[in-house]
Amino acid sequence: MEIIYILAKVDAGHAESILSRLRDVEGVAFAHAVTGSFDFLIAMEGESLAKLLSRSMKEIGCMEGIKSTETLVAIRLD
Repeated sequence: MEIIYILAKVDAGHAESILSRLRDVEGVAFAHAVTGSFDFLIAMEGESLAKLLSRSMKEIGCMEGIKSTETLVAIRLD
């Protein structure tokens, strides 16, 4: 199982609608509003890292109201 985390900056006026739309994206395990430099923390899980990254760009990165994203790939050390 592959996991990526997406940190997103959003337009404040779109926050609630973005959260609602994120729940419908395949692979999204959770999406939380957070404090700090980013507005949302989104976790995606799936069998293929390539598919997760592609889906994050096509379905999340270009979502109306999202200003920017940073993607973190989880790496198992065990």
